[in-house]
Amino acid sequence: MASGSALGINLLLDALVRIAPGPWQDDLRLVDLPIGKVLHEPHATRRYVYFPVMAVISLLYVLSDGDMTELCVVGSEGIVGMSSLMSNGTTPSYARVQSGGTAFRLSAGRLRNEFAHKAAVAELLLRYTQVLIVQMAQSAVCYRHHTIDEQLCRWILLMLDRHPGDSIETTQEMIAETLGVGRASVNMAAIQLQKDGLVTHGRGSMTVVDRHALEARVCECYAVIKFEYDRLRPAFEAIEVDRPPPGPADPANPASPRRDRHRLAALRRFDILDSPPEDIFDDIAARASRLLAAPVAMISFLDEDRDWFKSCIGYAASESPADTSFCEVMFDQKEDRVVVHDTLDDRRFSEHPQVRGMPFVRFFAAMRLADRGHTLGTLCVYDFEARRLDGAQLRAFESPVLETMDALIARGTCLRRAAANA
Repeated sequence: MASGSALGINLLLDALVRIAPGPWQDDLRLVDLPIGKVLHEPHATRRYVYFPVMAVISLLYVLSDGDMTELCVVGSEGIVGMSSLMSNGTTPSYARVQSGGTAFRLSAGRLRNEFAHKAAVAELLLRYTQVLIVQMAQSAVCYRHHTIDEQLCRWILLMLDRHPGDSIETTQEMIAETLGVGRASVNMAAIQLQKDGLVTHGRGSMTVVDRHALEARVCECYAVIKFEYDRLRPAFEAIEVDRPPPGPADPANPASPRRDRHRLAALRRFDILDSPPEDIFDDIAARASRLLAAPVAMISFLDEDRDWFKSCIGYAASESPADTSFCEVMFDQKEDRVVVHDTLDDRRFSEHPQVRGMPFVRFFAAMRLADRGHTLGTLCVYDFEARRLDGAQLRAFESPVLETMDALIARGTCLRRAAANA
């Protein structure tokens, strides 16, 4: 269920955007949630709901003596704050960030309005509520009938399902509070898991070494919970909404500049498409990301029906279809640079599915990569907040473009020499 990229997505939010696009999306804000931050207090009105992307949130119940127990955990598959849609919008539980990261925040009132007036939204959120209830019920069974060792294994696996990688940012004290047991009990169980080679412990973190062994050791509760969430995932992904292609150009048109045979021949002379990663290009993209303080940077080559990424920083993908290409704009302008300070205010991008929907791109800048007048691709950066570039950043953007072309030409020369000597 975890996102596979630094950018990340939230499955429920992605589905909501696709079935009910509208002005409410403009209120979404990407926020950083540090570990331990409390999002909702018991019996307090929920002003915001949160769609975790990289963060993982625990919903906990706190007793009068301060002891607590985790009711459920929410990651990039769901939403925190469903109680804001019900009755007076409060519950006795509270929400705490269990693993730090990002999330999209939305006014609870905005979501409540969509829930009340759109049947598809209500159906989707109620489906999610169903699996959330299953997780809560199964957790209650687990606390009553299974050992601390089994409960710890269940908790670790549920966290991994909602978090990229094999490491979990946490402490034994937080785990003990979450499971509602003494720290000594968690310490003993964790030490045993490490002795058996299943996990290792670091300062403020736990890393799973052998997930298969952990799954063999966990109680049946994990499988029950996972089964329910796996059933929900296809329901999210099955929802389709037709959208007009973004941008003024139609890349499927045989007469479009993207499909120009002379341009494609120029691109293919470099034999760059589908080549393996190379450090020199990765270093250039990383430097562009730093220079422009942008979380995502790409060296993208514009093939006939796709954008292929030679290097991609901050986003786990190797290509994207031409009909969702931000770089298509390069075929419709003479300038070698495009800077879009706010995609929502630019008619070329304001209805783009990745502006109105996940991952909610708000800023885009690109420089053309060209050879003998032919557009080969772009060096581009993206951000999730509207922003401007100052003069120094605009000038700095030109340097990595020149370096990219130098590297591309040098690479082509080496390939031709190697072929001649073969």
